[in-house]
Amino acid sequence: MNKKGIFYTIAAIAITIVIILTYSAYSTYRLSDKMEVVQTRVETVNFFIKDVEIDINKGIFIAGMRTLLSFNQFIAANGSFLDNINERFNEAFLNGTINKTQLSLMKDSTFTDWANKISAEANKIDIKFNYTINGIKINQSDPWGVDVGLNITLNISDKRGTSSWLRNRYLIKSIGIIGFEDPLYVVNSKGRVTSTIIKSNITNFVIDGDVTNLMKHANNSYYLAHNDSPNFLMRLEGSLGNSTCCGIESLVNLDEFQQQGITLKDRSVVDYIYFGTKSTYNCRINKTPEWFKLDKGHWEIYQVNDPTLRLPEGC
Repeated sequence: MNKKGIFYTIAAIAITIVIILTYSAYSTYRLSDKMEVVQTRVETVNFFIKDVEIDINKGIFIAGMRTLLSFNQFIAANGSFLDNINERFNEAFLNGTINKTQLSLMKDSTFTDWANKISAEANKIDIKFNYTINGIKINQSDPWGVDVGLNITLNISDKRGTSSWLRNRYLIKSIGIIGFEDPLYVVNSKGRVTSTIIKSNITNFVIDGDVTNLMKHANNSYYLAHNDSPNFLMRLEGSLGNSTCCGIESLVNLDEFQQQGITLKDRSVVDYIYFGTKSTYNCRINKTPEWFKLDKGHWEIYQVNDPTLRLPEGC
């Protein structure tokens, strides 16, 4: 091989090496660039997932709160209790209706509406958001709050196929009932008398025979926790039974009933007893209006165990 041939051979090898190195560098660059894109999309989906759980919790609270307010509104408008609290809650929470009747407070505020808004936001960033409601449960684990439990399956994926996420979640949000109307008063007074649930801060109802605090508690229809009483959800159904957990009760201010021309009953003023038919042993309480009577089961609770506090004396 002459010198010219050797030169061309070396030159060809050099050019080939340069081409290989250049292609390799370009491929590495393209792979690196693609990995960065995938990483960005995965991070976008991850951030979206975190936001979704926050938004769903907000949705549960808002839709749950409006559903309970709608229950109060529905009961006041119809003068009757709910027939099945769990079924009606599911219907109103998801569809904004009770027995297929539209609820004004639920317009654009159902959980379904909330989830659709999340889906619309997901679509803007090329993410698919799908969900399945596996169950909704409402109960009380506290006298002053209602728990809304949502069993939901979330299916979230990137439209570009970089990542997907499937997960079942059980989320619980508590909704305070203080400030809600007590349906027992609304229905039993035919809408003429209402009572807002306010937790009593009075602990000493009678002090050295003075019943001032007891009457303050009664005149304002304040509430206290008592397990023999129905809880808030039971009251929505008109149930006057023993709640075993989370019951609340008030003392009915019958002056308000008299002012509205409602005939008074000769019964204990403890709300679920007064509005019911249960037979109880009742006594008038000294230094209180004539209509103010307490049943024996509540003498200790309201601190009137002293016989001199009951009329006729020793009752």
